[in-house]
Amino acid sequence: MKSNSKWLGIAICCLFTALLPPSARADDDCQITFSSPNVSFGWLKQDDIVNSQQGWNQMSSQEVHVSVSCPESQNIALFVQASAGEKGRFYFGNNGGLAVRVSQMIVDGKSYPIASTLDRVSFAPNDSALDSLLLHNNNGIIAMDNNQQVSGKMMNVTLTLTPVLNDNQFTHATDTVMLESNLQWEVLTK
Repeated sequence: MKSNSKWLGIAICCLFTALLPPSARADDDCQITFSSPNVSFGWLKQDDIVNSQQGWNQMSSQEVHVSVSCPESQNIALFVQASAGEKGRFYFGNNGGLAVRVSQMIVDGKSYPIASTLDRVSFAPNDSALDSLLLHNNNGIIAMDNNQQVSGKMMNVTLTLTPVLNDNQFTHATDTVMLESNLQWEVLTK
């Protein structure tokens, strides 16, 4: 029996780099850890598509748990930066995308809604806080309670990483292709 399904051989990686440069007050005393610093989605093929819309194919997701711990209680913002398109969507290789959804914000053992921010100084939220949100390039996340930023020593969130590949990546694949995203994370405090 012969299989006609095309394989897109992808040894896929998402690399997490904790980036703590001296901006706004990068807290060198805060520590960031990831449950999986390198995420591999393995080999993907058309049979693995979870959902399709307008030529884009959503693949299976993986979760990564992130913990930030600081020696004293303070407002904590976690920013992400990576190679991205004009709308801030993360690239996954040259033609694919990587959706990064954040959820389950817990600060000092209590669950809070999440707001995104572009403000690296006062962490002013962009919109209303939600239980989960899709991150874009240069976005930060903060915990909110009744429209106020939450202070704490320990912040935990769950990242859901979902590769999104276009039809051409399957139909024009002639060999093994490595797709990567290198997400750099920055902890800021105030």
